[in-house]
This record gives sequence, C-alpha cells and structure tokens, in this order.
Amino acid sequence: MLMTDAELLQAIDAFIADTNIKPTRLGLDALGDGNLVSNLRNGRSLTLRNAERLMRFMAEYQRAPQAAA
Repeated sequence: MLMTDAELLQAIDAFIADTNIKPTRLGLDALGDGNLVSNLRNGRSLTLRNAERLMRFMAEYQRAPQAAA
C-alpha cells in the first residue's frame, strides 16, 4: 500500500522527534535538499522514488549506532 503525503509527513515528524535531527539536516542527508521538509509541509509531493529514498534513509539512520554525546 502506498503512503499518502499526510502519512509521509507524520513519519517525518515522528523521525524528527525521535532523533532530534533538524529538518534541514534530514533533507540534506536524505535527498540533498535542505528545504525538503519545509516544502513538503507546504504541499510539495515527492516522487515514489524519492519517497522510498527518504524512508530508507530514516530506517537506516535509526538502525545505525549513534555516537555518545
């Protein structure tokens, strides 16, 4: 089942809350676009390919061991 834009934003917001990553950093690291999250919140949609890349980045980021602060 495909994810809606609203569901994608919910996943992004949950990821940001869980990881404390800045929205700009997420966009840059995942797709090379620092305005990604802002643009999505303003109604932009992603291609299926980019949505998959973003979801894969978030899944792999959460699995990666984080350095102690």
